[in-house]
Amino acid sequence: MIIRRALIVIGLALLGGCAIGASPERAADLRALEAESAARLVAEGELLFRAEPITLADYKGRDGATALLEAGDLRRGIREASKALYLGRTAGPGLVAMAKRDLAYAYNLAGDLERAASYARQAIDEAPPRAEMFRPATPGQVLGPAHKILGDVRLRQHRVKEATAAYENALRVSEPAFVPFVRVSMANAQLADGNVARARDLFREAESAGSPAVRALARRGLGYVALAERRYADAGKWFDAAVAQASGDDQAYERLWALDGLARARLGSGNRAGAIEAYRRAIASAEQVRARFRSEEFKTGFFGDVQGIFDSVVRLLVETGQADAALEVSERSRARALLDLLRGRGRPAGAGTQAFADPLGQPLGVDRLRAAVPADSVLLAYHVVADRTYVWTVRRSGINATTLEIGREALLAQTRAFRDALRTRSADTDRLAAALHARLLGPLSLRRGEALIVVPHDVLHYVPFHALRSASGWVVQEHAVTYAPSATAAAHLAAGTPRPRRHVLALGNPDIGSPRQALPAAQREVERLQTFFAESEVHVGKAATKTLLVTRGPESQVIHVAAHADVDEIDPLYSRILLASVDGKSGDLEAHEVYRLRLPRTSVVTLSACDTGLGRVSRGDELWGFTRSFLSAGAPTLLVSLWPVEDEATARGMERFYEALRTGPARDALRAAQLAVLGEPRTAHPFFWAPFILVGDGR
Repeated sequence: MIIRRALIVIGLALLGGCAIGASPERAADLRALEAESAARLVAEGELLFRAEPITLADYKGRDGATALLEAGDLRRGIREASKALYLGRTAGPGLVAMAKRDLAYAYNLAGDLERAASYARQAIDEAPPRAEMFRPATPGQVLGPAHKILGDVRLRQHRVKEATAAYENALRVSEPAFVPFVRVSMANAQLADGNVARARDLFREAESAGSPAVRALARRGLGYVALAERRYADAGKWFDAAVAQASGDDQAYERLWALDGLARARLGSGNRAGAIEAYRRAIASAEQVRARFRSEEFKTGFFGDVQGIFDSVVRLLVETGQADAALEVSERSRARALLDLLRGRGRPAGAGTQAFADPLGQPLGVDRLRAAVPADSVLLAYHVVADRTYVWTVRRSGINATTLEIGREALLAQTRAFRDALRTRSADTDRLAAALHARLLGPLSLRRGEALIVVPHDVLHYVPFHALRSASGWVVQEHAVTYAPSATAAAHLAAGTPRPRRHVLALGNPDIGSPRQALPAAQREVERLQTFFAESEVHVGKAATKTLLVTRGPESQVIHVAAHADVDEIDPLYSRILLASVDGKSGDLEAHEVYRLRLPRTSVVTLSACDTGLGRVSRGDELWGFTRSFLSAGAPTLLVSLWPVEDEATARGMERFYEALRTGPARDALRAAQLAVLGEPRTAHPFFWAPFILVGDGR
């Protein structure tokens, strides 16, 4: 039995920012394929350096690692730092220490906290003994941020005493301009430790000595000090003043957080209606905010969770009997940032990006959502908060809101266990599938035979709902299931005209230069497609190139790629499909490149590879990776996988899928394929039949 695996595993797969508990098999993979050790980064840096050399001056310039990281371009920043690690072998230990400081910063931004701490410690321990050896930086520019990153990591891990000690070290060695950032971080730690008076003093010191951006953060901190002391009237005055004082390029952002604080102050004093009003104003400001990293906030560890504002409004609206309004706010919270993120990185976006990456500047009202749901279907829109989960069942006949008494951490634990059981083909899978069904679907009074359109949220992006189990069997045995990034996106798709499915472009078993990574079953998989499509282009081996996909894809009605994939959990826009090497150069297709494509004729894109449906779910509920990128390029329907797939079962399922797709809806074709594989005793475990999901238009 051959299992098709991703060629390289970068980091741990994440569930909304938390690492999935690894099975023994998965843990072994991670140990064997540890992708980001210093030795590997140096080796990769040498290759990158030879292709595009840098100098000491370049590394401090606008294209250096720090500039890229502060723009949010994490993977490119890591690549520049790896080049500096290699260059440092001859340029001196100061550059090595500087590169490791930047790697610590990158992994801190990415949420890989222990790796961030490791590189911060290395930067400190390997710093040269004499100041003149620190070219092109100064000792304070390296050691101050490195100590502070250690503090940030420990504070995020709730190890407050260790964080305080690291910040004290940072205050001692930092450059003067960096000290106010450290003071705000120290104030955060003191507030977390209950030392409110000390936090107040530090915020005031930062307010008097920092830049305008730091002063705004410090004023916000003083408002939170008043909240911590339950002086709600005083807190309201601080935040009211901050709303009025918001100015400059970031005034919408400053107003957003001042209004959030004002809402908290009003809620603390029992004014729920006033809190909802302030939160609604905050949301209006949030939709004016340009999505980008704000380096001042990451440097202080005092950045806000915009999603938390939406969560608070949803909760308050449901609790005050305004469930329809809560659904509209939940819709506003989804997929807000990606379009601006792409623009901020200077990348042109495909024609579909406006609809799928940022569809919710004008989200549909509940009446239009109801009207868009097909008559034979029900849309299930979930919203996960800390201690409960809300779900709206939307049919043409009406909308019902249900509160599920399970919060994020409990869902995370159950989802981890279920996914581990699926990957390892555990005998415990049925029980875990039944437990999740009881939590997520059991209370909803679903009707047998109606199609489900699932709009997941947060950790639920990683749940294969079709593989949950009721008392009468697997969900797929009772329902066809599709998935959508938002209810608004589902409605947009349903309004489109179905596209023909006569011509297929298929790429399989690309030659990536390693016979050990060959995929003969994938080659047979794509060659079988000629049986079902008279108009077909099938390219395998050396012919399965990125150039071919980019040039022929826009003319194709069905695109099928059977290859290795690599989900980059540090920066999912650099997730890649490994296509054939050309002239010794990599043929990888990265997710950010897909946004440049135009796929106006494409009906279905199938990515028959490992984990192509995964990415990282941001706290704004944005799922980065291939799913969003192909939808944004204009493909209305995407078939992707949620875990490593088994070759023979996949080939059999794909054959059945395409046979049914010629004459029927995509959702029914996938269900027929899943039932066919499920019906074989050898492949009855959902590991074999359930990895693929249909995202987008189910017609």
